[in-house]
Amino acid sequence: MSQLNIFQDYKDNIDLRGKFYTFTNTVFPGANFSDWYNLGYWSDKYTPVSILEDNKIVSNVSISRMKIVIDGVFLNGIQIGTVGTLPEYRNRGLSKSLMDYVLKKYDQSCEIFFLFANDTVLDFYPKFGFNRFHEVIFKSSSEISISKYCARKLKLSNDSDLSIIKRMISARRPLTKRFGASEYDYITHWHLLNVFSDHLYFLEDDEIIFICDEINEDLHIWDVIYAKLFNISKAVPKIIRNEKLKSVYYYFPPDQLSFKYDEVIPDKNSYLFVKGNFNLKDRNFKFPITAQT
Repeated sequence: MSQLNIFQDYKDNIDLRGKFYTFTNTVFPGANFSDWYNLGYWSDKYTPVSILEDNKIVSNVSISRMKIVIDGVFLNGIQIGTVGTLPEYRNRGLSKSLMDYVLKKYDQSCEIFFLFANDTVLDFYPKFGFNRFHEVIFKSSSEISISKYCARKLKLSNDSDLSIIKRMISARRPLTKRFGASEYDYITHWHLLNVFSDHLYFLEDDEIIFICDEINEDLHIWDVIYAKLFNISKAVPKIIRNEKLKSVYYYFPPDQLSFKYDEVIPDKNSYLFVKGNFNLKDRNFKFPITAQT
């Protein structure tokens, strides 16, 4: 391990940060970390742990610190993400070395490690003691209300809208306490910049931001940002535009925002791995999308 040239905690080092951008642009095309940093969202809670060779980052494992809540109990958590190696440096065990390093270094400072993998490395993480758990999506087809659309679409480019977004995110309540999180504002901002910039709908009178979209005749609600509990059945009609809507898909369970659903659908795009003995098996849950790395 001592032979590897490992760097971490370098977000404010312009040279290493630039190398990180080059690395992520290669391994994760389309993932923009530079705007995230320039706008001040790259928190000290996000730490890349990188191997340098030939004057460039060739392999990386990042950690994201946050509070994890399981059945109402909050734990110190570390999410592992941005795991990858440049193609020409693969098959040398670099990712394994970094995983070993991170798990050993941070073992005493957190109570739970977890990550979201892709379908090409499902056999990799169990080698480190991670177990896979299956998430679900909650579908409602019988409780579709008549459209009462009055939401305002927010734009990140609008300073006033951005102020609303920042304020709401900083004051948000946990979306779920079955298996959820808090203190992940910095990750949510990354998702807004990279994934959901065109899907932000604000109910001004209710002080609620829905991250959602209508796709064909279905409404997909990926996240809800709110500071006070509210009646979601009365709020959802205010974001419905299509009067022929057939279904609503909720990407979170109803333990905080009580909603009715008719069907639980396995999330085939989710590959959640958790290290440790936690009671998540055969549970209907969905970890907040805007907390994932």
